[in-house]
Amino acid sequence: MPDPTRPANYVVDDEEPIFFEEIETREKISLKLSAIRISASDKSAIVNGKLVRIGDEIDTATIIEINRLSVVVSHEDKKIIVRLYNKQFVKDYKPSK
Repeated sequence: MPDPTRPANYVVDDEEPIFFEEIETREKISLKLSAIRISASDKSAIVNGKLVRIGDEIDTATIIEINRLSVVVSHEDKKIIVRLYNKQFVKDYKPSK
């Protein structure tokens, strides 16, 4: 479990992501989304350890959207959603009262 007091933009290279996606297409690619940063003037993410923005390329995929919990990439004429967290994990979370 990551340190909850660590700043949001701090990245540790050896830390495993909560969710890792391997995309089955003609050319198999692996994308690891580690962090997302959204401000009033900029959207960026850390994918496969690299800082990316909309329009940037990672392997043979192009970043087309950066959202609060995911990044959308275009690869081989497909739109692929790479999530920061496992969808099931986010869906099942219920805060205690």
